[in-house]
Order: sequence, then C-alpha cells, then structure tokens
Amino acid sequence: MPEILSTVERHRLVDEWANGVDLYDVLSVAALIECGRRVPALRTAVRCGGHILTYAELYEQLDGGVTGSAGPTLDDLARLLTDIALAAETGALLVELGPTGTGLVPDAVAAAADDRRAVVADQRTCTVDRAFGAADVRLLATQWDCTDAAVELLAALADGATLVLATEGQRTHASALAGLIANCAATHVVAAAATLAELAELPAAPALPSVRRWDVLGTDCPPELAGLLRALAPGSCAGFAYATPEYAGVAARGPLDGSGRLRPIPGARLLVLDSALRPVAPGQPGDVYLGGAALAVELTDAAVGFTADPFVADGRLARTGLRGRWTADGWLIFDAAAEAAGIDYAAA
Repeated sequence: MPEILSTVERHRLVDEWANGVDLYDVLSVAALIECGRRVPALRTAVRCGGHILTYAELYEQLDGGVTGSAGPTLDDLARLLTDIALAAETGALLVELGPTGTGLVPDAVAAAADDRRAVVADQRTCTVDRAFGAADVRLLATQWDCTDAAVELLAALADGATLVLATEGQRTHASALAGLIANCAATHVVAAAATLAELAELPAAPALPSVRRWDVLGTDCPPELAGLLRALAPGSCAGFAYATPEYAGVAARGPLDGSGRLRPIPGARLLVLDSALRPVAPGQPGDVYLGGAALAVELTDAAVGFTADPFVADGRLARTGLRGRWTADGWLIFDAAAEAAGIDYAAA
C-alpha cells in the first residue's frame, strides 16, 4: 500500500517544492533576440574552432532562417548552432541558414575563401561601454546542437557577450579544454561535471584566472570538484545544474557542494512520482518528471515519454528516466547523486 500523504505534505510535494517561483519580468524570445541588434555589429557573437560570426553576420544568418512574421525563434538559433557544428567538424564555410538549415558550402570553396572577419573584435582587454552590452566570453563545453545551447546563445545575445562553442575534440580532452578556456579568456564556463573533473588529471594544474563563473551540469557531482574549480580560478563561483533535451535551458539549480541538491528554477516543475503518478513521501524513491514553461518538445497525448500532469489542468510532463527523491527540507536529489555523495536513505 502506498504511504498516505496529508494535505500539507501533498501541497509541498506537488506545488511548493516541485515548482520554481512564477515567472516575472521575463522578456519574450523575440524581445531578447532584438536586444542583440543593438550590440556593435563588429563584436564577435559566436566562435567555434576557426569559425567566427560577428553580431552582424549572426543576424544575417538568423534573418535568413525566418519562416514566419514573428522573427527568429529558438528553433532558428538551434539550427544555426547545428550548422556551425557541421562547419567546425568538416571545414565548410557557413553561407546561409535558410528555412531548412545546413547552410554550408563545400570544403574547396571554404579553403579558397578570404575569411578575415573582424577577429580584432574578439579581443577583450579594452573597457566596453555597458550600454552596448557585456564583455563576457561564455564558453559552452557541452553538446550544443540542441535547444539547451540555443538558450545559452540567446542569453549571450541579450547581454552582448561572445559565445564560444567547444568542438568535440576540445570537450573530450582536458588539456585542449583548458587551453581553450585560457586562450579565449572565458569568463563563464558551462560544462558537464565529468568534463570538468578531468582537469584534475592534468600533469600541472592550469591557471584560468579569467573565469568568474562555472555552470556545472549533471545529475551527480564529485565532492572535490568545487575545490578544484576554485583552485583553477581563484575568486570564481560555481553552481550545479540539471539540463535535459526536453527542456529549453537549465531546469534546476543547486550548490556545488558534492551533495547533488537541486531546486527548480523559475518556471520549471519537477515531480517525484510512483508508478501510478502519485507523489511519494520525502526520502522515498520515485520517477522524476519534468514540466513547466520551457518544456521544449511539441507535446501530444501520443508522444512517447510524455504524459498529462495529474495536478495541473492542461499541463504536460516529460519522464526523465531518472530516479530521485526529495529531502526532508525540500531539495531534489537524483539517486546517482545520493550514491556519489554517500547518502544512505535507508539509514536516515
């Protein structure tokens, strides 16, 4: 028999703990994209391998992909990132996004092209007028041909920053990643916990003083990672986050202290349910479901892995495939994180 929850406990599990606070003062995607149009045209917007797009070139690509009257969308941004990924891996040259993507030209044309596009705009030693945006360099060292990456690009555009996209080779080799962080003077690094943990295996710890913020993604985190990142970039701050392809951007955040604790961000919704879609009591394991304002997949009743939210009218949930539980004080911990942190719920 399932444990019977009181009304107060049920409220905490499906409303208070499972929901980020309501969204407020959040601009629309179109409005955030328009913020980037006010950034000086020669400033670098995106870098990946040897490819550089200035803000002027980026918007030329985005506007080429518009299929409706509302302007560029997150889908356009994600498609552009996929094009850049292909270009970086194959040596092709980006020419046009188009409504169906993959705006690439053959390698021979790329090799013959005179590509000297405002590289000087990527130098970050000068003081930048804050009215024109930040001088931040945001390094995305994760899979980035997805909606998650489009959200990071959108955030960079709105702030007037540069988004640097790590290639697969740079993501999978610690020395290459450390070199990329140092060479581009990254101020904000987004990477999986396992990727950053490999920096500890280098023969000599790299000095990465430009980094001010680490955004660590995953469902569990080595306890020693926080100390490692502080040693690499003294004075930097770090946070733990959960992202999934079903949700546009990060869905939950928590402290990088090795515990794996997370709370939903504004607009997100995380539920821990049993096989009958009933909330489980704090400390008890269950399946983790995700919903909320930025659920990225177009949902239908027949969509595999998705179901109606039993607690919200017309709401939808995505089954993450992960197991987790709520702590007694309202933090979500995935079972993998609990195991990594040595938490024994049976003894608690």
